Amino acid sequence: MSATTYLADSPQAVLAALLAAGRRVVAPVEQAGMLAFAPLASAEQARLDGQTRSSAKELTFPRSQRLFGYRFGNPGVELLPGEEPPAPTVLFGVRPCDAAGLAILDRVFGGEPADAPYLARRAQVTVVGLSCSAPQAHCACTAVGLSPTATDGSDLLLTDTDGGTLVEVLTERGAELAAALGDTLRPGSLDKAPATAAAEAQMTPRALPADLPKALAAAFGDAAWAEAAARCLGCGTCAFVCPTCHCFDVVDEANLHGGERLRVWDACQFGLFTLHASGHNPRGDQAARYRQRALHKFSYYAQQHGRPMCVGCGRCVAACPAGMDIFEVATTAATQQG
Repeated sequence: MSATTYLADSPQAVLAALLAAGRRVVAPVEQAGMLAFAPLASAEQARLDGQTRSSAKELTFPRSQRLFGYRFGNPGVELLPGEEPPAPTVLFGVRPCDAAGLAILDRVFGGEPADAPYLARRAQVTVVGLSCSAPQAHCACTAVGLSPTATDGSDLLLTDTDGGTLVEVLTERGAELAAALGDTLRPGSLDKAPATAAAEAQMTPRALPADLPKALAAAFGDAAWAEAAARCLGCGTCAFVCPTCHCFDVVDEANLHGGERLRVWDACQFGLFTLHASGHNPRGDQAARYRQRALHKFSYYAQQHGRPMCVGCGRCVAACPAGMDIFEVATTAATQQG
């Protein structure tokens, strides 16, 4: 649908109106000195001035999800339902990089075959994005074709400007939410280009090499991967904070009475991730595993879908205990083949 625009006094005013209307809202809050997405009891709990430690994907793709349960009976086995999706939820204050990450997960899990547990949760979530006015030092959205005010993945996008808060209605779901906000929104439009330029001016310039997907594929056997991976601890932190990483394992937890089957996050950086039952591991060292991460982000997905799987949030750079920077590693591998 073509975007419709409104004006609001502030993002906080929109948030307060959503809560007053009885909506379940999940937004950034402070927990143990860090920001994390959590359900709100009041608008005052929300922290809209920074980046959360983990991404917004946990609401639609949780760290652990029960697929089904089972109970041993006499004479048979009783199957129990899986985890129920959450109540209808407004995911508020999502930065454009995180919202773009949700759009990528929608493409991955909504393809063939469609992933029913993911789609059941996703159908309950309306995304209210919030443009960045003060990017973090590690932010790199412009390097992957996005911007601090990008609309990808948002149903509504709020952008603070000198004239007020611009509200862009981007989807039918966003239009339904805007209609429920009543007098909080008023007809009108503002130019968000100055806000975009001001935010981008605060970012550290980053650029990826031209034709990076093919260059990385050509560097598959390059020694640069071993040199880079000598620092990698294989801890998986990068994957767990990433808005687009979607690898998972399926495990059974059982006892004498029954059990449950769970989907749990996994990561290509883990040594057991591709270990075969035979004992063979096609990615038997950390160099092969780090290469997989970089190529998945910047080559494999890009060649299939026309854009990188990375959304430039920079969390992996900020969180890596070894100080690794996937942009630098990918650039080095692509430009220093040999």
